[in-house]
Amino acid sequence: MSSVRASRLHIFLLVGILCLVYTVSQFLRSSTGVIAPNLSADLGLRPEGLGILSGAFFLSFALAQIPVGILLDRYGARITMIGSVGIAIIGCFVFAMAEGEAGLTFARVLMGLGCSAMLMGPLMIYRWWFAPEKFAMLSGLQISIGTIGALMATAPLAFSTEMFGWRASFVGAGVVTLVLAIAMGFIARDTPPGIVPPERPNETLRQSFGGIFEVMRWPGVWPLFVMISCGYASFAAVQTLWASPYLADVHGLDLSARGYVLLGITGGQVVGLLIWGYAERVFGSIKKPILAGAALSASILALLAIFEAPGLTLVTSLFIIFGLNAGYTPLLLAHGRLLFPDRLAGRGITLLNLGNMAGVFVLQALTGVLIGQLQRAGVSPETGYRATFGALALVLVAALAFYSTIPDTNSRNAAREG
Repeated sequence: MSSVRASRLHIFLLVGILCLVYTVSQFLRSSTGVIAPNLSADLGLRPEGLGILSGAFFLSFALAQIPVGILLDRYGARITMIGSVGIAIIGCFVFAMAEGEAGLTFARVLMGLGCSAMLMGPLMIYRWWFAPEKFAMLSGLQISIGTIGALMATAPLAFSTEMFGWRASFVGAGVVTLVLAIAMGFIARDTPPGIVPPERPNETLRQSFGGIFEVMRWPGVWPLFVMISCGYASFAAVQTLWASPYLADVHGLDLSARGYVLLGITGGQVVGLLIWGYAERVFGSIKKPILAGAALSASILALLAIFEAPGLTLVTSLFIIFGLNAGYTPLLLAHGRLLFPDRLAGRGITLLNLGNMAGVFVLQALTGVLIGQLQRAGVSPETGYRATFGALALVLVAALAFYSTIPDTNSRNAAREG
């Protein structure tokens, strides 16, 4: 990997197109947040329905991780990504044509399936193109640039929805995704020039699934799995779902104003991802910055739960800090990168990403039920949202306690051990 012969332009184009394709995943996963009140008004969706609708993307994304891991190890990242992105394009068009909750949910399932390789695929490519000590930085860069898609799902999507409607906006998303997919097909390669592609495992289907069970028995995998299932999920439950309804119900913000606050959250996330990508080098550890980041996120959620009738300025500030701090979550995948040998790499990191996305579905569905039940019990909207923030904080603290039992490491030590 250290003898890469590709030109700087080729490397720039490779990383650029992989990041841009990932913006589609970030846009689609976040897109229901800002338009949630519009979907409720147009199609009569209740909080429980919104929770299932938003979470459907993450559930299908999560369930796809096992076959994606097998495909990555067996056929490589480029072919796997090309195959999956077409499903995402179809999902955009189905969402634009949906007439009810069932159609919208089916479209979100297609989007989740289609985006299921858009992060793991690039990470597998980086594994062969770059030195191990650059992996955490590149994964942070990948998610940071990809988060432009989440930015587009805030104020820009709100503006597009006001101008053209949410249906036309998703047709446009499908067209953009198609253009990016074609460009990726021409640019992306699994290995750099002069490097022989890795020999794909000559395994039966039974042996391929056996590798998954081997990953499940790997030392340290379950504390990391639980932490990765709750770390990003606790942030996504706020960013992609409940922040917008909270701002509408408690602070009375209209669509555009909500979009700007969400832009602040996601903009903070973009900056935070770039900063946190270097945390392993600063701490000399992969575990310590994760512990610090998760503790701060839990504290912010606890403050949102404790404060009664906080002002909009305070809430916006806490949301932005919450976004900045969310940059620690890619370090969890980097920690996973250090756990597994090359032959299990695809299945290892996709198993962890299964937890990452499944955790989002579970937390969004459960918080939707929580808010819906409290509303029917006559509890004020503000109290319902505060209870939700408090529940997310408790979940994160519990996951953090389990994760603290895992041994520490860093890229240099892992490379020597390998």
